[in-house]
Formats: sequence, structure tokens, C-alpha cells
Amino acid sequence: MKKILLTNRYKGEPLNIIKAAVPDDFELEILDKPDQAELIAKAGYADYFIASGRLKINSEVLANANKLKMIQRTGVGLDSLDLEAIKAKNIPVYVNRGVNADSVAEHTMLLILASLKRLPQADNETRSGVWKKQARGVKNRELRGRTVGLIGMGNIGRRVAKMLGGFDVDIIYYDAYPAGEAAERELKLKRAGLDELLNNSDIVSLHCPLLDGTRHIINSGSIEKMKDGAVIVNTARGGLIDEAALAVALKSGKLSYAGLDVYEQEPPGDSELFGLDNVIATPHIGGITYDSFYRMMSGAMRNIRLFDEGRLDEIEQYKI
Repeated sequence: MKKILLTNRYKGEPLNIIKAAVPDDFELEILDKPDQAELIAKAGYADYFIASGRLKINSEVLANANKLKMIQRTGVGLDSLDLEAIKAKNIPVYVNRGVNADSVAEHTMLLILASLKRLPQADNETRSGVWKKQARGVKNRELRGRTVGLIGMGNIGRRVAKMLGGFDVDIIYYDAYPAGEAAERELKLKRAGLDELLNNSDIVSLHCPLLDGTRHIINSGSIEKMKDGAVIVNTARGGLIDEAALAVALKSGKLSYAGLDVYEQEPPGDSELFGLDNVIATPHIGGITYDSFYRMMSGAMRNIRLFDEGRLDEIEQYKI
């Protein structure tokens, strides 16, 4: 039977969802432990990869993947794939573009609102029997009337902009590629330079890929350009923010709050940020709900089946 290798380790309900989606006449190959050596060792069994997680699909993995026909990415990020090595082996890659965009956009809105309302402090005090109605409440801020700066205007950025439309905010965005007049008009967007966005935004939310040019796009210099008391939210990639610089800004009050779903190192271990009460931290779950995970895995398996049957024109996902 043809084998599909999961390049991330799953267990429990997530693994049950994946197993239920495996096409007939295919067998699932699972990592016993989530490390690079295990991935290299099992790569040789696989006809197909379902690539997710942080393990690298690099030249070492590909050197052992002699049967590999195609790589199916579960999400949209490509930083775990050595695209040059994959191209050299002439292996096609398909990406689940947009499959979890709604989930990430919703999580972004959650972090924005929870940061403005200082939700962790309110929850902790209430559970502890501390009732500071006015004293706690006046520290909060409304989203209405604020300026939100979106760095990146792809599928997720556009969905966030659409969700923000009901909050009576001003939305500016920075992207190397304009969204276009029609999208800007529909979503009530204004394109800005990066410095202009940083200078004018009350909330900055990151929605761009992690590339050489975007790594640490938020650093001590860019933070200095931001409004005093601004909020920053990151549901994209951890490497977009210099976490040491962010910690300094949060301690000093230069930034009032950060809502983080992604980190420079994952799992992040003993991060300095976790000792700060003006940080909301979630474990890179913005793109994962039952709904999105089911769509992600069933779509990935469908793509593999169609590819194996030579029905390439029916594959709905994006090929790189």
C-alpha cells in the first residue's frame, strides 16, 4: 500500500480525525517521536508527505525520501520547507491556502479585544474574590474609534479587515503588494508605508510570512516608532518579532499589551514574556479549531488521492 507520512506527531482526537480521512488503499506512517532524526529515518517509507509542524523538510530528509511523489502542506507557511532542495528533486508541493484563514482571523480578533479589555487581569481578580469594577474598568479601552494597522494583506489580513469593519475603526495596511482599489474600497482600507503604519496605529497586527526581509520586522527600532501604549498582536510567525525588544517595551510601558499566538522558538520554553502580566499567550492554536483541522486534513488527503490518480486539474489547493 502507498504510504502517507505525517511530518508532525499527532495523538488523541487530532490523530483520530486524520485516520478517518485516509483514502482507501493508503496507509498512514506516523512518527514515534517528533524529532528530525525520526523524520529522516521514516522518510524512505513515504510516497507522500503531509507536512506540518516545525520539523524541517530539508536536503537530509529528501535524500532518504526515494519514493516521494508529492508534498502536501497542511497550512500556508513555507518556512519549514527547503524549497530549493525540493525543487532540485522535482517534487511538487501543494499548499492549503486559505483553509484556516477564518480561524486565524477570529483568533486575532480575540487577542485584540482581550488585550484592550485586559481580560487576564479581570479574570484572575474576579476568581480571587477581588471586585474592582470601576478601578479595573477604567484601565480598559474600546476598539471603536481606534486605528488598526495590519502588516500583510493576504487571505488572513483581509478576513481580519472584514471582521474589523463592524467596529467603526480606521484600518491601514502595509504590504509589498497593493490589495487593489476594489478591495481597499470594499474593506475600507488605506495603504501605508511601514513607518506611517507604526506611527499611527493603536493596534498593530501581523499577517505576513516569515522571510529574510520580514524577520524581526518588529524590533527595538520599529517599536520606538509606535504610539506609546499601543497593542501588538501576532498570529503569523514568531520570528517576525524580536522578543527581547518586545519584553523591554512591555516592561517600560512603551507598549501596553501583546497578544501572542506564535513565538521565535516553539515550544517557547521559559520565555521572559510569560512573566509579564500584560501578555496574553496561546500555543499557536490560531489556525486550529475542530472545523479548520477537519477541513485541513480532509483537504490534504483528497489532494493526495487526486494526485495519485493523475487528476491534477481537480486539485483545488495552490501549487508552488
